[in-house]
Amino acid sequence: MVRFHRPVRREGDHFAVEFTEAERALVSSLTAQMRHLVTSDSTAIRRLFPPPYGDDAERNAGYDALAGTELVDRRLEALDVVERTIEATELSEDELLAWMRSLNDVRLVLGTILDVSEDEPLVPHPDAPETAAAYEYLGFLLEMVVEAFDE
Repeated sequence: MVRFHRPVRREGDHFAVEFTEAERALVSSLTAQMRHLVTSDSTAIRRLFPPPYGDDAERNAGYDALAGTELVDRRLEALDVVERTIEATELSEDELLAWMRSLNDVRLVLGTILDVSEDEPLVPHPDAPETAAAYEYLGFLLEMVVEAFDE
Protein backbone atom coordinates (compact mmCIF):
# COMPACT_ATOMS: atom_id res chain seq x y z
CA MET A 1 0.00 0.00 0.00
CA VAL A 2 1.35 3.40 -1.01
CA ARG A 3 1.07 6.13 1.63
CA PHE A 4 0.87 9.70 0.48
CA HIS A 5 2.36 12.61 2.32
CA ARG A 6 -0.32 14.26 4.48
CA PRO A 7 0.83 17.78 5.27
CA VAL A 8 -1.79 18.25 8.03
CA ARG A 9 -3.02 15.74 10.59
CA ARG A 10 -4.65 15.81 13.98
CA GLU A 11 -2.51 14.88 16.97
CA GLY A 12 -4.66 15.10 20.07
CA ASP A 13 -5.76 18.66 20.70
CA HIS A 14 -3.50 20.21 18.05
CA PHE A 15 -2.57 19.64 14.42
CA ALA A 16 0.82 18.61 13.08
CA VAL A 17 1.83 20.40 9.90
CA GLU A 18 4.63 19.22 7.65
CA PHE A 19 5.23 21.47 4.68
CA THR A 20 8.25 21.52 2.45
CA GLU A 21 10.15 24.77 2.12
CA ALA A 22 8.64 25.17 -1.36
CA GLU A 23 5.12 24.73 0.03
CA ARG A 24 5.79 27.25 2.82
CA ALA A 25 7.26 29.69 0.30
CA LEU A 26 4.21 29.35 -1.94
CA VAL A 27 1.74 29.89 0.90
CA SER A 28 3.80 32.80 2.21
CA SER A 29 3.94 34.45 -1.20
CA LEU A 30 0.24 33.94 -1.85
CA THR A 31 -0.81 35.31 1.54
CA ALA A 32 1.36 38.40 1.05
CA GLN A 33 -0.27 38.99 -2.33
CA MET A 34 -3.68 38.37 -0.80
CA ARG A 35 -3.04 40.99 1.90
CA HIS A 36 -2.46 43.55 -0.83
CA LEU A 37 -5.51 42.48 -2.86
CA VAL A 38 -7.94 42.44 0.08
CA THR A 39 -7.26 46.11 0.72
CA SER A 40 -7.51 47.07 -2.96
CA ASP A 41 -10.37 47.64 -5.36
CA SER A 42 -9.22 44.84 -7.67
CA THR A 43 -11.93 42.90 -9.47
CA ALA A 44 -10.03 39.72 -8.52
CA ILE A 45 -11.59 39.88 -5.03
CA ARG A 46 -15.20 40.06 -6.22
CA ARG A 47 -15.90 36.47 -5.05
CA LEU A 48 -14.72 37.41 -1.55
CA PHE A 49 -17.20 40.26 -1.24
CA PRO A 50 -20.23 39.42 -3.38
CA PRO A 51 -22.94 42.08 -3.36
CA PRO A 52 -25.58 40.92 -0.85
CA TYR A 53 -28.40 42.73 -2.64
CA GLY A 54 -27.73 41.74 -6.24
CA ASP A 55 -27.96 44.76 -8.54
CA ASP A 56 -29.30 47.15 -5.90
CA ALA A 57 -26.37 49.58 -5.80
CA GLU A 58 -27.80 51.75 -3.01
CA ARG A 59 -28.43 48.85 -0.62
CA ASN A 60 -25.05 47.28 -1.49
CA ALA A 61 -23.31 50.59 -0.73
CA GLY A 62 -25.11 50.78 2.62
CA TYR A 63 -24.08 47.24 3.49
CA ASP A 64 -20.50 47.98 2.48
CA ALA A 65 -20.47 51.09 4.68
CA LEU A 66 -21.73 49.08 7.66
CA ALA A 67 -19.89 45.77 7.26
CA GLY A 68 -17.15 46.25 4.67
CA THR A 69 -14.37 47.20 7.07
CA GLU A 70 -15.22 44.33 9.42
CA LEU A 71 -15.14 41.80 6.56
CA VAL A 72 -11.74 43.05 5.41
CA ASP A 73 -10.42 43.09 8.99
CA ARG A 74 -11.46 39.44 9.54
CA ARG A 75 -9.61 38.39 6.41
CA LEU A 76 -6.53 40.36 7.43
CA GLU A 77 -6.61 38.78 10.91
CA ALA A 78 -6.67 35.30 9.38
CA LEU A 79 -3.78 36.24 7.10
CA ASP A 80 -1.89 37.50 10.18
CA VAL A 81 -2.23 34.03 11.74
CA VAL A 82 -0.93 32.31 8.59
CA GLU A 83 2.02 34.69 8.34
CA ARG A 84 2.82 34.34 12.04
CA THR A 85 2.67 30.53 11.97
CA ILE A 86 4.10 29.80 8.52
CA GLU A 87 7.14 28.05 10.03
CA ALA A 88 5.20 26.23 12.77
CA THR A 89 5.17 22.45 12.96
CA GLU A 90 1.95 22.38 14.96
CA LEU A 91 -1.14 24.54 15.00
CA SER A 92 -4.07 24.95 17.37
CA GLU A 93 -7.59 24.41 16.07
CA ASP A 94 -8.16 28.19 15.90
CA GLU A 95 -4.92 28.68 13.98
CA LEU A 96 -5.79 25.93 11.51
CA LEU A 97 -9.25 27.44 11.02
CA ALA A 98 -7.57 30.76 10.15
CA TRP A 99 -5.36 28.90 7.68
CA MET A 100 -8.41 27.26 6.15
CA ARG A 101 -10.21 30.60 5.72
CA SER A 102 -7.15 32.26 4.20
CA LEU A 103 -6.32 29.39 1.86
CA ASN A 104 -9.93 29.27 0.70
CA ASP A 105 -9.91 33.02 0.09
CA VAL A 106 -6.71 32.79 -1.94
CA ARG A 107 -8.17 29.92 -3.94
CA LEU A 108 -11.31 31.95 -4.66
CA VAL A 109 -9.18 34.83 -5.93
CA LEU A 110 -7.07 32.51 -8.09
CA GLY A 111 -10.25 30.96 -9.42
CA THR A 112 -11.50 34.42 -10.34
CA ILE A 113 -8.22 35.24 -12.10
CA LEU A 114 -8.36 31.91 -13.96
CA ASP A 115 -12.07 32.39 -14.70
CA VAL A 116 -12.89 29.02 -13.13
CA SER A 117 -16.55 28.05 -13.09
CA GLU A 118 -18.48 25.00 -11.96
CA ASP A 119 -19.51 24.35 -15.55
CA GLU A 120 -16.08 24.25 -17.16
CA PRO A 121 -12.91 22.35 -16.23
CA LEU A 122 -9.83 24.32 -15.25
CA VAL A 123 -7.84 25.28 -18.31
CA PRO A 124 -4.43 26.70 -17.38
CA HIS A 125 -3.57 29.93 -19.12
CA PRO A 126 -0.48 29.31 -21.26
CA ASP A 127 1.15 32.49 -19.93
CA ALA A 128 0.58 31.60 -16.27
CA PRO A 129 0.62 27.84 -15.65
CA GLU A 130 1.91 28.44 -12.13
CA THR A 131 -1.37 30.16 -11.22
CA ALA A 132 -3.35 27.05 -12.17
CA ALA A 133 -0.85 24.85 -10.31
CA ALA A 134 -1.23 27.01 -7.18
CA TYR A 135 -5.03 26.81 -7.51
CA GLU A 136 -4.88 23.01 -7.72
CA TYR A 137 -2.41 22.74 -4.83
CA LEU A 138 -4.60 24.90 -2.59
CA GLY A 139 -7.55 22.64 -3.38
CA PHE A 140 -5.50 19.65 -2.26
CA LEU A 141 -4.30 21.45 0.86
CA LEU A 142 -7.83 22.51 1.80
CA GLU A 143 -8.97 18.92 1.42
CA MET A 144 -6.18 17.80 3.77
CA VAL A 145 -7.19 20.43 6.34
CA VAL A 146 -10.84 19.34 6.24
CA GLU A 147 -9.82 15.69 6.60
CA ALA A 148 -7.61 16.58 9.57
CA PHE A 149 -10.60 18.18 11.30
CA ASP A 150 -12.57 14.97 10.72
CA GLU A 151 -9.91 12.72 12.29
